[in-house]
Amino acid sequence: MSFGETLKGLRLRSGRSRYRIAQFCGITEAYILRLEKGERSNPSRDVVLMLGLALIKGSEALDIWDVDVLLLSAGYAELRRRGDTRPATA
Repeated sequence: MSFGETLKGLRLRSGRSRYRIAQFCGITEAYILRLEKGERSNPSRDVVLMLGLALIKGSEALDIWDVDVLLLSAGYAELRRRGDTRPATA
């Protein structure tokens, strides 16, 4: 699944609008739409993290593991957690 498809799927599961996510992240709705459609690619890791945090904030449907899914779909390593001695995978 592409990054755009993953982002859109998680956004729909979270019940959040593009507008609300854009406000949280400090980016435009249009940019999020272009990411979801695959018209824009290669967002920075910081942008992917902000999108992930915006999606899980206050959500009962998503959790921190979904941020890992989003990071991996963008080609970045998942989050490291305390006590995790595994090497990064991406």
